Amino acid sequence: MGGTAYWTKETRRADGRSPKEGATRRIDRLRGLLKEAEPAVADRVWKEVAGTLQRATDRHSTRGSAHWTNEIKQADKRSPKEGATKRLDRLRGVLQRVDPVVANRAWREVSDTLQQITVRHTR
Repeated sequence: MGGTAYWTKETRRADGRSPKEGATRRIDRLRGLLKEAEPAVADRVWKEVAGTLQRATDRHSTRGSAHWTNEIKQADKRSPKEGATKRLDRLRGVLQRVDPVVANRAWREVSDTLQQITVRHTR
């Protein structure tokens, strides 16, 4: 599981376009890396990603939604990867309704944490 120049360049370009795109590109990179990993390792990493996304959502969401709560619970039952994907969708929705400066800061924080997770699991 090594890093490639392609992904480094793609992530850097995405970061230049927007923090949200950079975070999304890092999720794409993790999907590719974890496809080849053992299921137990991949599940642990996806749970870590889900926790990161959930914390970011909780920080910026003013209220909970029964719809999203149910969607996320059902996705978590299917797999940690699906749960993380649903949380990413929820975060996108939450950050659309906040000030763009705050949203960009939140996406940068998520992106930085995802990069740390990626680096930790590509060694």
